[in-house]
Amino acid sequence: MIATFVLSPAAAKRLIARGVINEPVFRHAYTAGKVIICVGTTNSYIAHELGLINAQEQRLFAAGVISKGLPCVTADKRLSHICLEKGQRVEVDWVEFLNGFGLDDVFIKGANAFDASGNAAVLMANPSGGTVGASFGILAARGSHVIIPVGHEKMIPSCQTAAKVMGIKRIDNSLGLRCGLAILPMGQIYTEINALNTLFGVDATIVSAGGVDGSEGSIMLAVEGEKQQVQAALTMARSLLKEKPLSVSKQSCKNCIMDSPCDFKPRK
Repeated sequence: MIATFVLSPAAAKRLIARGVINEPVFRHAYTAGKVIICVGTTNSYIAHELGLINAQEQRLFAAGVISKGLPCVTADKRLSHICLEKGQRVEVDWVEFLNGFGLDDVFIKGANAFDASGNAAVLMANPSGGTVGASFGILAARGSHVIIPVGHEKMIPSCQTAAKVMGIKRIDNSLGLRCGLAILPMGQIYTEINALNTLFGVDATIVSAGGVDGSEGSIMLAVEGEKQQVQAALTMARSLLKEKPLSVSKQSCKNCIMDSPCDFKPRK
């Protein structure tokens, strides 16, 4: 049986979150090991699905955002990365917690872009590399699991090509924050397709993208499988039509604290 449906970016984030928390690798680390959920909009849905933050706190679980057409940092006091040990939240510096990671532990980091070659990339406004700079050396050395939840709205032609032209010091003018783009050296890219397979055992194909009147950034999927599986996926897709977009406010220009200048509103 084959069925088609459309997912908005918000609905896709919700679906991906539900898939991630049901992945066997995640379930093992969540129940018996360590997990770090990094701040990010897609990861806010994971934290919400696990009951770690409420719906109102989701907007605080992000650092950098593209909002009102500009790359910027969030306006409100943000939450920190969430550290979990055997399913229990641990209030500790995340880098210190990461130093205790082993083979079966899981680090969840969202992405700003991915491509068909299997690359994922993250925008970096922090000149020291931020979370990526502080974590991936340790993760690679330990061989720990990295899950990269990312929706198809963020698919680009080539992360390698994009990374070559980016860089805080390389960009001459920018409407919004100047950023570098780091290609993540390891990890499992986890999309809507993975989530549908995890949750329902169906094979999914992206058949179109885009929309109007609030459906901008949406994707249309065709899912194939046994009738019961497809019907279950269709039922969830119907419920996700009600998923509202996540609203995250960018910092106001007058309160800008970033060192690199932005050309949207020239500094006096």
